Amino acid sequence: MSFYTFEITGKVEFYDCDPMGVVWHGNYLKYLEAARGRFLDLVDYPYQTVWQEGNVFPVVDLRIKYTSSLRFGDTYTVVTDLDEYENRLVHSFVIKAGERVCVKAKSVQVRVENGSSELSFFMPENFVRNVRSFLERQKTEEF
Repeated sequence: MSFYTFEITGKVEFYDCDPMGVVWHGNYLKYLEAARGRFLDLVDYPYQTVWQEGNVFPVVDLRIKYTSSLRFGDTYTVVTDLDEYENRLVHSFVIKAGERVCVKAKSVQVRVENGSSELSFFMPENFVRNVRSFLERQKTEEF
């Protein structure tokens, strides 16, 4: 179940491609990171706030399936679903060029306090509060 779905768009740049004009497989991770960062901005809890509150949100699991290549000059959309946010941050992604699905992925981030190597089983209270508030506003705007 997705709590929220949003999209970001981009254009494949020359520096993301191999000599054949195909996006190098590792660069898709940048597109996913841009979507995760955009989500944090949407809920008014950007990475700067994560750090200021003494936390980091490392990616502890990432699954990615490549189904079709993006090429230099393609416009792409990253469709992002928020699947979990209270105990860990889980997003599912689809990267598309038009209607063509290029990548399906899922990432899991957890909370770790700065200077610690132990993960927390709960996301920061301020983060959870911000996400809940954002989701409530989205419900209100739908009607």
